[in-house]
Amino acid sequence: MNATVAFAPWQSRIHEQVRAALDSGRLGHALLFCGPARLGKRAVADALAAHVLGLDREVRSAQLLAAGTHPDFHAVSFVPTKDGTKLRTEIVIEQIRELSSKLSLTPQYGSAQVAIVDPADAVNTAACNALLKTLEEPQPGRHLWLVAANPLRLPATIRSRCQRIEFRLPPREEALAWLRGLGHRDADAVEALDAARGHPGLAADWIESGGMALRREVAKDLA
Repeated sequence: MNATVAFAPWQSRIHEQVRAALDSGRLGHALLFCGPARLGKRAVADALAAHVLGLDREVRSAQLLAAGTHPDFHAVSFVPTKDGTKLRTEIVIEQIRELSSKLSLTPQYGSAQVAIVDPADAVNTAACNALLKTLEEPQPGRHLWLVAANPLRLPATIRSRCQRIEFRLPPREEALAWLRGLGHRDADAVEALDAARGHPGLAADWIESGGMALRREVAKDLA
């Protein structure tokens, strides 16, 4: 978990707004970070978790977070199948039950615990029922944050219990400036951003992975 990541402008805005809201007590225990993939939802959630857990106030917490061993930070995502040959494609009930059990314990550092479920839109039906129970029975100082590119896949009962932190595509000029700041040529940035329909994260990935060259070849063949 890296809380020192350099944010894009749209990420910085959300991070600052949510951090201020957390500090002032204007947010509840359950948050839903939602919006298109590759816009930095998880990076922002991780940085906010580090703040809640005292990364910027306590050296030991910073070391534990960096090592991925902080006892008050819980990340739930895809785990290996029973035979260990691949990752599951959904988050299952055993994972949510284990998370609920951890959140019931007293925080070991400070007075807070943070759990991030990512991707929350991959939680299966049985696990959603367990997750709903956890959301309905919050304990002081426990933060349960969901990260989802497709929030409508989550049951309405879960969405209604979370405050939404929405990530949207940034203005075109801001996205182009960010791509140029990564070192991409202006022509490449414009071409990729147009191809990605204004999505800077997707545009950067296509430029860096050679995806734009492939798109040009396909377009040439189609022509």
